[in-house]
This record gives sequence, structure tokens and C-alpha cells, in this order.
Amino acid sequence: MPQAPDLAGRALDDRYELHVVIGEGAFGRVYRGLDRRLERAVAVKVIKPWWAEDGGWVERFQREAQLLARVSDPGIVQIFDIGDAQEGPYYVAELVEGESLAERLRRGPLPPAEALAVSEQLCGALASAHAQGVVHCDVKPANVLLTPDGRVKVGDFGVARLADATSQAPSATLAGTPRYMSPEQARGRRPTPATDVYSAGVVLYEMLAGEPPFAGGSPVELGVRHLQDLPPRLPARVPAAIREVVERALAKDPAERYPDGAAMAAALRTAGDSMDPAAGAAEKAAANGRSASGGSPAGAVGERAVVGSRDVHRGAAAETVRLAAGAQETADLRAGGAPDAAATTVLDGGSRPPQGGGSSQPRPYTHHRPHRRLLLLVAGLVAAGAGLAALLLSGAGARTTVPELRGLPTAGVRARAKRLHVQPALSSRYSAATLGVAIAQNPSAGTRVNDGSTVRVVISAGPPPVSVPAVVGQPSAAAEAVLSRAGLHYGASFVAAPGSTPEVVTRQAPGPAATVPRGSTVALSIAEVPRWRALTTFSGVDNGNSVPIRILGRKWRVLYSMAYQETCTLLVVCLGPSAQAQNLQTGSTFGGFELGEGSEETHSFASGPGLYRLEVSGGHDSARWSMTVEDYY
Repeated sequence: MPQAPDLAGRALDDRYELHVVIGEGAFGRVYRGLDRRLERAVAVKVIKPWWAEDGGWVERFQREAQLLARVSDPGIVQIFDIGDAQEGPYYVAELVEGESLAERLRRGPLPPAEALAVSEQLCGALASAHAQGVVHCDVKPANVLLTPDGRVKVGDFGVARLADATSQAPSATLAGTPRYMSPEQARGRRPTPATDVYSAGVVLYEMLAGEPPFAGGSPVELGVRHLQDLPPRLPARVPAAIREVVERALAKDPAERYPDGAAMAAALRTAGDSMDPAAGAAEKAAANGRSASGGSPAGAVGERAVVGSRDVHRGAAAETVRLAAGAQETADLRAGGAPDAAATTVLDGGSRPPQGGGSSQPRPYTHHRPHRRLLLLVAGLVAAGAGLAALLLSGAGARTTVPELRGLPTAGVRARAKRLHVQPALSSRYSAATLGVAIAQNPSAGTRVNDGSTVRVVISAGPPPVSVPAVVGQPSAAAEAVLSRAGLHYGASFVAAPGSTPEVVTRQAPGPAATVPRGSTVALSIAEVPRWRALTTFSGVDNGNSVPIRILGRKWRVLYSMAYQETCTLLVVCLGPSAQAQNLQTGSTFGGFELGEGSEETHSFASGPGLYRLEVSGGHDSARWSMTVEDYY
């Protein structure tokens, strides 16, 4: 495949500046750019030259822009404009700051919770496309963009198809990327929303395992493996609920997968909820508390202790029941009665053996004073236990364990905190960590707190911003070196700059002293080498005046020609028109010259910038003349 030219430094249709290449696909290159008219950063995708010569590919490129414009969703890259410049067809889209999922995966697999959050947003965006009749057909990490605040954006609908199409023309080129291609794509069959579900399943698999299920071999071999082979098992650390979602999404038969992005997104949400055992325990305890409210007082106390504090062991609740039963027996003894067998069993921890000739009746209890003192002691313990239960009940409220939030993006922090019933309070600070990732929390992971408690989370704001240095007036090489030392990139475009030294920076954006993130791009306008530029052409017979001429350069010139009508009055010498320049700002005239005898001539002026006009006065002989004015800058 030939190498496409780098268009950085140019401006398409004199409006969209191209600063630096940020991506490249089969059809075109994507540049970070600037919309001069609206003064906003944009992404500009320009079709590659060899595709621009093929009308079918140009139509496909334009369709990509139309499909992008058709699908409106916060999770899908927005299209702004489409055009056809000298450099080739292009479209202008929303510039998504951050990194692609492919770049993130180069650092290793994602934690299951983070992978779940990314995949759920990805499927939500695909759901919008599917609802509007569009199948992406090329879902892969390179087309999934991650913003610093944890949002997911899907781009590059270059091979998208309409889901309601009834047929698809055969093609020797498979639409899609082999590593992420569904079995039906490998067979060349018509794609459906389930096609995107398969590719989204491959992406989720890669986020969890660190590589796609089928990674090696030629495109044909990869297609065969997608058709026939089962994917390797996911790592043991992946929760069973997520495994089930991946397995269904990767079903060979489209009918056995989730039907579209919306269904898969719903399954991912359910899987996320099921990953939290503490939430299920809280619901179960709450249900036990409701059922106990109609039981005996002792049973109610035991269950409320469990609901009010998950730190209270069920054994403590059972002990409260036993102490309460012992208190009842003590009351019976003081009243002169005898405890029943059940109460005795609870107090002593076991049934009393039958006494005497095998009689099954229990032996009457003998009231000894030491035993009475023991019962009084038990009664005191009961009172203490009741006080403890009251103390626990006074602080009633479900408990939970603070999750590990460090290392998650902002969206992942909110999702995990929600599942474990804590409230994240987010702040940010500059750090060397990845922008948008949690770097600290308080309380720390594993701390037991009440449901709804606040966990303070610090999000990385990325490296500290840098101040843009002033480089206007410096040679381009020196300016580029200054920006590089400051941790900034640059994009250069050559512009006409009357009166400026060639190769010197005449303009920069952002301007000096602006504060920008490290790694940002500064657009430089660099004075190009001066050249002659035509301003106006006029002609006449005998007398005539030019329109006002605005000269920008240090010098300008007139290219003129003259032809006599019929013959001169004198046969030997022809006296034709003459011309002189007039400074319209001062009213003075200068630089007069004769138009000669009909040959093409040039007359130069070194008067510098200003507003001028040429005056032509007729001679003794009638002549037709023509003049072209050129400025040098």
C-alpha cells in the first residue's frame, strides 16, 4: 500500500487547519485541526489520494459521514461538516480528547469492573445506532475512544451498513477487521445488529484477558477460527456473571446472541449488580427483619441486631435469645413456680436426663440458694444484653465495605460506588497518573461503613498544565525547539506575510501565556518566501486610469503591452501613451514611463506598501494598451 502524504500544516478550503496526524484507517487519515471560523478544535478525516480517484470509494467515504450525521447519541462521535478540497474529500468531526481503548490495552487488561463500565457504555452507543437502522460492522478497540472523564465514544463508521438492507452486493473485500469479525462477516453474509454484538463481545474479552480470543494467523485463518473454534477460557479472576455475558455475545449463531446493543447493555448492567455480594446480603437481612417483626420479642431482637449492624454475629443474637429465656425462668422461680422443660433446656444447653426407674417425667427441681444466686447473676447478664441490643438498635443502619476505587476511571468509580452503596465525593489534583483515573480515596478499601457513607476520591487531573511560550518573531526551527522543551507539540502552516522575514513565526494559537495541558498542539503560522502575486489587469485606448491598488510588499511592478491602431502619424517615430503612478494617500505622482512602441515591457516600483493608482495619458498617436499589476510579498 503506498504512503499517503502528510497534510499537516495545510488548511482545507482556507478554513480547517490540519495540525498533526492522530489516526489512520483504510480510507483516510485523521488530523487534529482547528476550525478557523468557529475557533474550535476539530478532527478532520481526509480520504487517501488513491481512493479519491475511485468514484465508488468516494461515495463510500461520503456515506460514512452521512451515517455519522444520521446517528445522534452522546456516545457516538458527532459529525460537523463535509467537503471536497484540493487535497481530497474530507469530513470534520468532534475532536475527542483522551485515548483509544487500543492504546489503553497496550498497558494490559482492565479490572473487571472497569471493563464492565466501558463495555456497557459501548453497547449503549451501539444501541442508538441499531435503533436508527445502522450497523457499525467494525467494532474494535481502535474505534472506541475513552475521554478523560470516563466517557466512551464510538467512531469510524467507515464500513457501516444499513440494518434494513435486504441484500448486500458481493465483494472481494471483507468489511471489518479479522480479529474482531463475526462468523457471518467471515462468510460474507449480510450484517445485523447481532454482528456488532459479537464484535463487542470480542472487545470485552480482550479487556478482561489482555488479548482477543483469536489473535494469530492470516486474515483467512482468523476468519476460520471465528467460524469454528471456541474461545479460550477467561482468567479465573473474571466473575461468573461477566463470563456468561461474553459467552452469549460470542455465540457462533447470531440467533443465540443478544439481538442488539440495547440487550447486551442491559445484560451487562445485570451482571454488574450481581457482582456485589454485600448488596444481596443487605436485601436478605432486610427481608429477615421484616418477617421477624411479627414473631416473639426475643426473636425480633435477634433479627434486628443482624439488620442493624452486619458486624453482629448471628451467634450473639442467639445468645440474646438464650438470656431472655433464662430471665423468664428466673421470674418463674421467684413466683414459686417451676420452670418448664423447654426453659430448662435453653438455660442449661441440654435436656436433663430422666430420674429414677426409667420414668419419663422430669424430676422436680430443688431450689437451692446457690442456684438462686446463679439465676440472679444470669438476670443481670440479661439486663446487660438488653442494653447492648438497645445500643445496637440506636445505631441501626445497614453496613457495607468500602470498595477499592483507585485505578478506576471516573465512570467506573461512580458505578462501583453505586453498587456497594457508598457516595463518592470527587476532587482532582495534578499527578503523573493517567488523566481521569482515581489515585486516592478516604476511607481506604476494606473499611466497614454505614450504607450511604461518603468516600472521598481524588481523580488525577494529569500532569500540571504548562504555560505556552511566546514564539512569534522567532525562526521556525527555534520556535519548534522552544515548544518541544515546554512539553508541547506544534503544527506549522506557511502563510503570505508581507514585510516579514521568511521562515519566521508570524502567529501562534494558543497565544503566549495561555495555560494548556502538557502535550497540547500549538498552531504556528510561518512566513513563506516572497513571490510575485497578480493583483489586477486593465486595458484601454489612449487615456485611462486603473482602480485603486493596495500594495502590501516592499516593491511592485507593471507588465504592459501596447499596439498602435492602423499606422502612426509619423512614419519614423510613433508617439504613444505614457503612464505614471499616483500615491492616493499623499496625492503625489512618481515613476512615469513611456509605453514604448508596442513591445511587452515591465516597469518596477520600490515605493513600499500603500494605496496607489496608475494614470495613462494618450500620446500623439492612437494606441490600444493593456497592463497587469503584480505585488511582491
